[in-house]
Amino acid sequence: MVNTISWLKSWIMTTNHKRIGILYIVTSLYFFFVAGTLAVLFRLQLAMPESQILGAKAFNQAVTGHGLLMLLWFLSPLQFGLANYIVPLQIGARDLAFPRLNALSYWLYLFSGILMLIGFFAPGGAADVGWTLYAPLNTAKYTPARGVDIAVLSILMFAVSVTLGTINFLVTIIKMRAPGMTWDKLPMFPWSIIFTVLLMLLAFPALGAASLLLLLDRNLGTTFYIGKEGGALLWDHLFWFFGHPEVYILLFPSLGVLADVISAFSGRPLYAKRFVIVAFIAATILSYIVWMHHMFITGTSLFVRKLFSVTTALISIPFEMATLSLILTLYKARIRYTIPMMFALASIPLFIIGGATGVFNAAIILDRAFRGTYWVVAHFHYIMAGTALFGMIAGLYYWFPKITGKMISEGLAKLQLVTALVGVNLLYFPQFLLMDMPRRVLNYNPEWTGLNQLSTVGSFIYGFSFLIGLIVMLRSLYAKKKSPENPWGTWGIEWLTSSPPPSHDFDGTPVVLNDGSVYLIDENSVSRDDLYKVIEASDEKQIARITKKGDEGTHSHKEFLTFTPVLLALGLFAAFFGIGFMNSWVISLGTILFVVALYLWAKEDFSGTSFIPAPKLVEDYPFSGVDKFKLAIWTFIAGEGFLFGSLIGAYIFIRSRSTVWTPGYTLHDPMVGLFNTVILFTAALAISLGYYGLKKNNYGMARSSVVIAFLMGLLFLLIKLSEWIGFSAEGYGITSSIEAQLYYVLTGAHASHVIAGLIATYYVLKKISRFKSSNGTDRTVFLAGVYWGIVDIVWVFLFPMFYLS
Repeated sequence: MVNTISWLKSWIMTTNHKRIGILYIVTSLYFFFVAGTLAVLFRLQLAMPESQILGAKAFNQAVTGHGLLMLLWFLSPLQFGLANYIVPLQIGARDLAFPRLNALSYWLYLFSGILMLIGFFAPGGAADVGWTLYAPLNTAKYTPARGVDIAVLSILMFAVSVTLGTINFLVTIIKMRAPGMTWDKLPMFPWSIIFTVLLMLLAFPALGAASLLLLLDRNLGTTFYIGKEGGALLWDHLFWFFGHPEVYILLFPSLGVLADVISAFSGRPLYAKRFVIVAFIAATILSYIVWMHHMFITGTSLFVRKLFSVTTALISIPFEMATLSLILTLYKARIRYTIPMMFALASIPLFIIGGATGVFNAAIILDRAFRGTYWVVAHFHYIMAGTALFGMIAGLYYWFPKITGKMISEGLAKLQLVTALVGVNLLYFPQFLLMDMPRRVLNYNPEWTGLNQLSTVGSFIYGFSFLIGLIVMLRSLYAKKKSPENPWGTWGIEWLTSSPPPSHDFDGTPVVLNDGSVYLIDENSVSRDDLYKVIEASDEKQIARITKKGDEGTHSHKEFLTFTPVLLALGLFAAFFGIGFMNSWVISLGTILFVVALYLWAKEDFSGTSFIPAPKLVEDYPFSGVDKFKLAIWTFIAGEGFLFGSLIGAYIFIRSRSTVWTPGYTLHDPMVGLFNTVILFTAALAISLGYYGLKKNNYGMARSSVVIAFLMGLLFLLIKLSEWIGFSAEGYGITSSIEAQLYYVLTGAHASHVIAGLIATYYVLKKISRFKSSNGTDRTVFLAGVYWGIVDIVWVFLFPMFYLS
């Protein structure tokens, strides 16, 4: 019993990237089997045209739950679980840049998924409006069930998890690569994760903004998605600005895995690797200017439709380049047909089918014909259930020996491959022929029965293939025979350490020479400048002098165990659970737990127990002069910019469609707004003076300046609160008009960031009082100043929007 408790604590408290990666993978597979069960249920319903296996409401709940769980809680977390484990090993790092933040990201993901599943037990049942949550069906007027609120809250919680993860991976890959691991030597899987997190960083804030407005519509009586000014089109714009990049968020990691696996087992470097990276860059940029092809039937102007028709066609080119690269890598290669390679090869034709059928949707006339039919379902699933999922299976099987120290049972795995290939094609190819059948329809024309029955049979075969896969993994995991350290005989830093790796990953610091060879060295035996001379010369005698073999003491890494990430996530979960079920006691309990956990988090910082020494030798060009915390805060601010950009975009959209608009200066006193502007700028200036004082060792000046910043932020909030109270007393509440709704939402979102700024400022003040300039205090003050800067910039937009125009 004691050993069991100790084992559980070690997993709950872990911050090690490998354990967190395993937690992600196992949890995502659980959500996969839930979502897969829902899919089998509604495919049973669709086996006969007038079947009554599921009622209309249960059918819609199954379709909605399946879509959301597969996209948000299965495929992407599975990819990031593998990335959590493998990417640090591939780049020669000992962990992610912020291990505790990595743990928090996982627990937020887990509890958000639990909250999503709890929605099935809510009064009125789970969300039943489709995974796209289209307005105005998603509003309380048409769908009053609390399941929709719970689904939206779980999405918001998941978005927070994603934001933390994006910051962590981006900083890690940029700042913590092994010496000599230049950008051109970086494997394709880490490259794919870079573009994935860049997409996440900019796409999920739009989903967060859309979800926030929906919650307000459903619970406070606002009319963003039900009024004539915003309505369904506002939801479409915000959702699809997230929704289309989400396709590439799910696709990029699998393409990265395919590139590494195919290169490994063809014995050749990836063909035209640099062009593939350029293709990924192009796809990342283009992904943000194609969202309106989902809206061709919404009455958009012909010019706009033509424009987005062109961008939709263009975005196929980068993926054609990637496909050609994979195929040409195989040309005249001596291919080893291992099970990871077989899954990788199988994914290529599936990708071609899915990609080619997607190009049809670039044509306006064809898109109008196919939109909302099973053609789109088939196209989308060939990409997701075909390419993306087959690619991840290839990756799991390729790195399975590294993660577990055991080999995959290839005989059973080959049976899984055959079954999955038969199942996926039998399931989805008939749906191309159902191009006249509307999706999300419970009963249908009897003429479509045969194709639907083929599809249903395919769903059972495809589902069965994953049961075989589960047996494969369990049988391989509990096999007695251990795998060799590098069972595939492939190149890669991850294969230089034991399988599974120790907590510190490497016995020594990996160094990549110009010829691609890798050595483990003692980081204390050579300076950075001397090391790069060795890398440049690639002299074996010099390398032998600094090479360290099997010495666990050649690193400064330590694993930190803590309960605070799970407590923070649990507190937020409880608060959101209370909001979803409208229980003020649970909301209060969750809020208290969250605040206590936040205090414990800060206490760990002050005690130094959470401090992880930075590696001494890293490849971090072109950010060698940028501290990882500074890079993290700038990354976070980019995401915040897109959050406020989405809300301000909603304001512009609504105002451009409003026939009557009351000028802001007649509703709000411009002098109050101007005074608040001066207060915020004073707070930012005071923080800057605090930083200057620390640099000059003038601690009295530093403390007093930070105190002034705190008081200015508090004064801003008090003035804003009094303004809200005054307006409410005059009958100008959040539901008074669309102008009032936008005013309260945008200034309220800004005020929440001011509160976060106050918390950060108080933390800075305590740190100055305790450590003066030590323990990175000056850096902390700088980061707080940068945060206050973004708060000021947002207000620079809000002030004229509501007080002057």
